[in-house]
Amino acid sequence: MSARIRDALRTSRAVAALAVVGALAYGASGFYTVPTNSLAVTRLFGAIADHAVPPGVHWWWPWPLGRVDRAEVTRTFTVPIGFSFGQEARGVTSDPSLARWLTGDTNVIQIRAKVNYRVADPGRYLFGSERPEDILRYLVGAGFTAAASALPVDDLLTSGRLALIERVRARTQQYLDAWAVGLQVLGVNLETVEPPQPVVAAFQDVQNARADRERLISEAEAYASSALPVARGEADRAVNAAISYRDQRVNGARGDAERFGKLAAEHRRSPTLLERRLYLETAERVLPRVRRYVLDPAGAGLPIRIVE
Repeated sequence: MSARIRDALRTSRAVAALAVVGALAYGASGFYTVPTNSLAVTRLFGAIADHAVPPGVHWWWPWPLGRVDRAEVTRTFTVPIGFSFGQEARGVTSDPSLARWLTGDTNVIQIRAKVNYRVADPGRYLFGSERPEDILRYLVGAGFTAAASALPVDDLLTSGRLALIERVRARTQQYLDAWAVGLQVLGVNLETVEPPQPVVAAFQDVQNARADRERLISEAEAYASSALPVARGEADRAVNAAISYRDQRVNGARGDAERFGKLAAEHRRSPTLLERRLYLETAERVLPRVRRYVLDPAGAGLPIRIVE
């Protein structure tokens, strides 16, 4: 074998060895790790192959055939509504107009809130839309506009806050899912809900008047609760006394009628005897209480003896 042939063989073997080493190095570069707080998204020729690769060590086609992108899914992010984190950190008061909302009864109210969210779908979050955080901020603002405009200002300042929070959360999540943004709203926390500064005193007067009204209503209800049982007791006592008096009079009348009926029957049998007996009984009952005078017929009407 000539020297030229031997050199060619050695060269081809070296090229093959380099190719094998290069292929092994290229294949080894496809190994990647996913942290415990993240999920990975794998792409092949730009198309998403897997939306959620779990934490651990994995292999995927290296660049330029494949790509691996990671997104934190356990971290909670916060977006401010009605103010700016950057301005607050610098000690600068945020623009008050950012926190003003129109209520259902055409009043203006100031609302500051924080919305907590996380990445729910890494594939949609990374490649489904551009600037998903800004989309979330706009959707939350639109949710506050829709929810506040459906409630009167009194409800927003008192008992309607839970309804406001739930409406904003549900509406925002609905549009996030429909637009495939890949974010999940964890909660809406109201920082402040108050009237604008120029009308705070007027709103406070209204709240004081409402508190006075509630106090008077409570006092009236308490008085009614204490007076009604007494009135019912007196009414029951009066009714019972009237029933007792009625029964007494009815029974007395029935007894008198029964006695008169018996006397009438006796009178029909012996009128003279009955009349004489009644006369004597009446005299016997009346005369002991009468002061009697015995007169001398010859004494010109002057009493001569008093009979006790």
